[in-house]
Amino acid sequence: MMTVENFWDWALARYGCAESQQLLLRLQNEGGLVILEALFACWLARCGQRWRVSDVDRMHGSTAAWIDEVVLPLRVTREKWTSDPDRKQQRELLLKLEVQAERHLADLIWSSTAECHALPDTLSKAGGADVVSQLMANNLSVLPIFCQGEYVSESARLVALLNEST
Repeated sequence: MMTVENFWDWALARYGCAESQQLLLRLQNEGGLVILEALFACWLARCGQRWRVSDVDRMHGSTAAWIDEVVLPLRVTREKWTSDPDRKQQRELLLKLEVQAERHLADLIWSSTAECHALPDTLSKAGGADVVSQLMANNLSVLPIFCQGEYVSESARLVALLNEST
């Protein structure tokens, strides 16, 4: 079933896998990946949905301010305080706030891309893991970090990791 709650649960489970988390964080730090966007692209693929550039553009119109003005400042402050042992409690509070902000980001992503949930070219799950992997790769390829071609091997590795942990 395609609900934002199902997506959030799936995303948390995938992010909880150490190898996936390390790769996602590296892509976030090196290439500006919005981790939740990449996980959403792959989750849509698991649901047999194709994501298009227009879907991503619409999503960015709805999420950019939230990411820039809420999520990133929370993350930057939390990371800055990591080396300060006197700020451990504040860091933990910031982490909780950051997770809440990410959860709201999931809602924004979901509501901004509602049109892609019922595309006519939806693939059946009977296509198997190869079809899902290809669709994940296609969905990731419309994200800014991957459309330039610089992170092709990382995209393929992410698809493999996310399929492996399913």
